[in-house]
Amino acid sequence: MRRYVVSAIAGSLLSFLPIVCPSEGAVPFVEVEVRGVSFDAAAQTPVVILVDKEGKKAFPIWIGTQEAVAMEKELTNSPSPRPMTHDLFHSILLKMQVRVKEVRVVELKNNTYYASLFLASGKEVFEVDARPSDSIIMALKYKAPIYVSTPLFEQQGVVLNGKNAFGERNGIRVQELTPALASQFNFKGRKGVLVAEVMPGSGSEASGVKAGDIITRVNSREVGEVREFEEAFDTSRKKGSFGLSIFRDGKSLDVNLK
Repeated sequence: MRRYVVSAIAGSLLSFLPIVCPSEGAVPFVEVEVRGVSFDAAAQTPVVILVDKEGKKAFPIWIGTQEAVAMEKELTNSPSPRPMTHDLFHSILLKMQVRVKEVRVVELKNNTYYASLFLASGKEVFEVDARPSDSIIMALKYKAPIYVSTPLFEQQGVVLNGKNAFGERNGIRVQELTPALASQFNFKGRKGVLVAEVMPGSGSEASGVKAGDIITRVNSREVGEVREFEEAFDTSRKKGSFGLSIFRDGKSLDVNLK
């Protein structure tokens, strides 16, 4: 009876999956691995960090709290006392003798990432539209490869192997402002760097600089890269005065650092 029920569930689920084999060579993809799950203080949401095999670029995807917890459990090999949603889906696929072949993050539309989950059953491969967070969790469970569209990775990835990935001056830690981050903060300006963190007790904190601010100028100098931010700060330090132009909550304001 149990075998019959499992077979019935398998047949019902597979009947809704489109039978589509992944097309090879259409769009190039970069293989990535999950570096970890962190918390974006600026956006006040968890973020999963994907990194290419060479460790040159990071690809952040903002996710929900429940998905972040599920990923952390997979990364630390800490099973839940009772099956969670992804655990249940994993158990069903195992009973159906279906495995996760690979995951692809394919595009960004309206500030939302889209992914495809490829399931293999015998010689057939099924492509299923899915959220990247759910897909990554299932890839971790099956130790399946994760890919990101090469054009998307090049556009939204953050360089890790150079000095320009992150920078810090006067208690302000900044990072490169990718198009995805700019869209998330509704920033339509030409240049800027994102404040990732403000050190507690620093003069910058006392002056009102906050994580999530976008710094567009240091004194009168435009800054569009971390390197430019650092150089502008170093030049201003010699003069003994600091004035920042900041974008926050849809408004521009000026801050004089103490």
